[in-house]
Amino acid sequence: MKVIQNLPEIFEEFGEQRRKAFLEIKEYKDKNIPVVGMYCAYFPTELAMAVGAIPVGLCSYANETVAAAERDLPKSICPLVKSSYGFAVEDKCPFFHFADLVIGETTCDGKKKMFEMMSEFKPVYVMELPNSQSERGVKFWREEVVRTKEYFEEFFHVVITEQMLRDAVHLNNRIRTALKNLCDVMKLDPAPVTGEDIQKMVQGSKYRFDFSSTPEVVNGVHDKILEEYKQGKHLEKRPRILVTGCPIGGDSMKVIREIEENGGVVVAIENCSGVRTLGTMVDENAEDIYEAIARKYLSTGCSIMTPNDHRIDLIGKIIDEYHVDGVVEMILTGCHSTGVESFYIRKFVNEEKHLPYLAVETDYSQADTAQISTRMAAFLEMIQPERRETNEMKANFDINYCYKIILEGIVKRKSRREILEEIWRYTGVALCVSDPGNQEVFCIGEKPADLKSCIRELPEGGKITGYLTSETDKEKVEELLDVIIQSYRVDCERDRNEEERPDFIWILTDMEENADQIFRMLNEEQDLFLKVQREGKKELFISGTDGKEDRDRMTAKVKELMKERDGKILIGNGFQTFESKEKNRELQRYVFSIIKSKKERRKVCLVEDYYHDLAVTYIGKRIEKENLYVDELECVEKEDKEKGKDLYETLYWYLKMKRNAAQTAAKLRIHRNTLMPRIVQLNDMIGIDDKDGAECERLLMVMEMKKVKNM
Repeated sequence: MKVIQNLPEIFEEFGEQRRKAFLEIKEYKDKNIPVVGMYCAYFPTELAMAVGAIPVGLCSYANETVAAAERDLPKSICPLVKSSYGFAVEDKCPFFHFADLVIGETTCDGKKKMFEMMSEFKPVYVMELPNSQSERGVKFWREEVVRTKEYFEEFFHVVITEQMLRDAVHLNNRIRTALKNLCDVMKLDPAPVTGEDIQKMVQGSKYRFDFSSTPEVVNGVHDKILEEYKQGKHLEKRPRILVTGCPIGGDSMKVIREIEENGGVVVAIENCSGVRTLGTMVDENAEDIYEAIARKYLSTGCSIMTPNDHRIDLIGKIIDEYHVDGVVEMILTGCHSTGVESFYIRKFVNEEKHLPYLAVETDYSQADTAQISTRMAAFLEMIQPERRETNEMKANFDINYCYKIILEGIVKRKSRREILEEIWRYTGVALCVSDPGNQEVFCIGEKPADLKSCIRELPEGGKITGYLTSETDKEKVEELLDVIIQSYRVDCERDRNEEERPDFIWILTDMEENADQIFRMLNEEQDLFLKVQREGKKELFISGTDGKEDRDRMTAKVKELMKERDGKILIGNGFQTFESKEKNRELQRYVFSIIKSKKERRKVCLVEDYYHDLAVTYIGKRIEKENLYVDELECVEKEDKEKGKDLYETLYWYLKMKRNAAQTAAKLRIHRNTLMPRIVQLNDMIGIDDKDGAECERLLMVMEMKKVKNM
């Protein structure tokens, strides 16, 4: 769709869409089209759409009805609940007025009690939400989705067929995809538009009741933004801010507005309607569509879930993908779950991502706007030095944390460039990679004017250069380059370069008869032009593969063959030089030994699924040489051996869970009261809670390495 209007006009139009929809909703009611009101992102709107109803959000973000609500509700309760209830009880919201049915969920305590009170003057149906996003939670939520579907059928006198539901899923996925693509334009640096404009689009799209046309309209705006960006129309460079926490809209938009009026730009919002929620689709091809719906909606990263590791993961991915410089968490006064969880968010952002974090507790009044503005100005000023292109190195960076960045990059299949960008963001060291002809392939960070540098040769040819900011930095930069060179040898390259095609592949089996069957099958296949050789009784050496597609076809054939057979198969990754044959064979044998020790259930395994184990082993060699934490770990192991305790395993999970006692107890399947004496003893022995975040990461790395080594 070609957008004719100017972008400011479009954003303003979407910003006013909710107000315009007040009038439109009556027109739909006059046509006997039912309306379902909802208060939460956990409600599957596909259920309402399947019965031909209009799902409309009722959450209110205005201060004007708070006083009316406080006649019935405590003043200390969250403003979102008070505002929403105020509009309902005063009958000031056309959406609530025309709603045939209001859907609630057992989310926070405030909303649960609000639904009780609303049910006295409006039909209210409450879905019972599980407290965790576990598999048991998914099963429970699926049952609730089915129960709600059956209630809708009875209430609206309509039979909801599976096809009706799948059609609604397909339409909603199209809307979500369009909105997610729109949000993704904020990955550009500098940002093309303000975060407030994007939020107007996302919020306004919820009140466009002609759902089928929404994807086309949003896609048109997306294309218009990119078109103007190519013409050079965009914002100047600004600190890039992620806003997380409670739902934002209406009067609480003041937080976003103050960030951007003070020189920042909100590149992403993480809450119940943020970019990550939009990016999660319902699996349209799932055999059980009810389970697929349950999984999508239960994945919402809300603070009511416990534990809420999923939200931490979402925030981490947003920070990486949108190149975030700082995080602001908006906490509504009286929202206890978000307020408590801010402890974990702050710790993650500061210690894991090494970014500044600011918590803003507010309500819907405008009384604190000036205070918020002052705090935002100071916060953004703190970020500004990192945005200046002076490339000042953070002198105290931890080399072992660089190992961790590399390890995580390998596990997540990141490219070399992505890993080096994360290292640059942590260390501040500008890096440049050149090819064997001394031509720059890519540079990360700004080179200092004096061009002082350290250089290392790359194993595959070419070189990597790290630029200094002072003579005192040289030793640290050299150590960093040594770490990066090691990462290259672990084959962390994940870029899809068309020239890199695998020519040779190993297939290893643990049963001779399986090797026989695979040998015959691959030689008989007409669509695979491969040369297959027997190398011993249980190994096959294959040449002639032409890229990833050939390997995928071969893998699919092997998996089909093994469906009715016992045993395990390892399919290696491709390599190009025949001289690497024996070296690669040893690598495959080592991976196969890991697979057997882990007692994998899969029959056909791919070597890339075990890069984590390889990386931990490889990188761990350096840590092992330095004898880090050996005495402390031996002390814990000795205590376990002599007194039959489980301190070592407790220490492992305590570190793994970022020293979160509740999550550690859950992993160990013990009560918190059983766990706490162990933590006390670990503190007496090795002072685990006195160590900083980096020390804990190094200790965990040593334990991971020992774990893989002892398999």
